[in-house]
Amino acid sequence: MGSDKLESKVKSDANEEIKKASFWISQIFILLATVIGVYLAANQGYKQAVQFDNMKSYKDNYYLQKSLQYELTDNISILKAYLVKCQDSNYFGARTDPLSFYTLVWENMKFSSTTLGTPPELLRDAQRFYREVDRIHNEIAKGNIAISVGVTQLQEQIDHIEKELLPALDSSTKKIEKILEGTDVVL
Repeated sequence: MGSDKLESKVKSDANEEIKKASFWISQIFILLATVIGVYLAANQGYKQAVQFDNMKSYKDNYYLQKSLQYELTDNISILKAYLVKCQDSNYFGARTDPLSFYTLVWENMKFSSTTLGTPPELLRDAQRFYREVDRIHNEIAKGNIAISVGVTQLQEQIDHIEKELLPALDSSTKKIEKILEGTDVVL
């Protein structure tokens, strides 16, 4: 019987060792599963946050470009009305009347991080328009160029904006619409 007890004790010790080893192995697997699960969840959360930020950026840029497009359209109307008056021989305000453009969007674009999401060539053309119209208008006001020459130069600026910039802005916003199509983003 003594040998049975000894044999039983050896088996019991072996079972205890196996239980201890399996306990630690299971703990290692639980730890690995937890780390992998947390990593995968964090990675998915990060992807969702990036996607959300991209969608918000597209939406903000869409509204910025549309607003610039509308502002330029309104300013073209103001400039056209000025040109019509300048061509009237009874109008004497060509050299003295200011051009009062709407510039809320253009001025606020300086402070918006969304501005740099607009294609640079569109920003360059808008900037050139405002700069050149101001320069030409000042040259007319100072008498450095004839009113008829100024009218021609201002008409060239209008033509460029109407034929190049406004269609390009429209195309750019349509691309953004296409990107956001099928998402939950409402424009």
